[in-house]
Amino acid sequence: MPRKKGALNHTTRETKEFLKLVVKNEHLRIEEALLELFESNKSSYLNTIVKLLPFITPRATEVHLNAPQMPDKLPSWFDTVEE
Repeated sequence: MPRKKGALNHTTRETKEFLKLVVKNEHLRIEEALLELFESNKSSYLNTIVKLLPFITPRATEVHLNAPQMPDKLPSWFDTVEE
């Protein structure tokens, strides 16, 4: 049965909490595995690090800036001063 519109997805939240716990408990093994990979194959190590980056860095979003239009006539302080 689907959940009601606007209802929290408890399964997703529980899965995220479970995965966080697993990773937390495996922290030392993960660190050791990365060190072994670094020593044995630096290229694979870098590929692995690059694949992990999206999990710790914010996602890039495109930003549009609306700059005001420049007036057709320049302000008077651009006028040349006659001496």
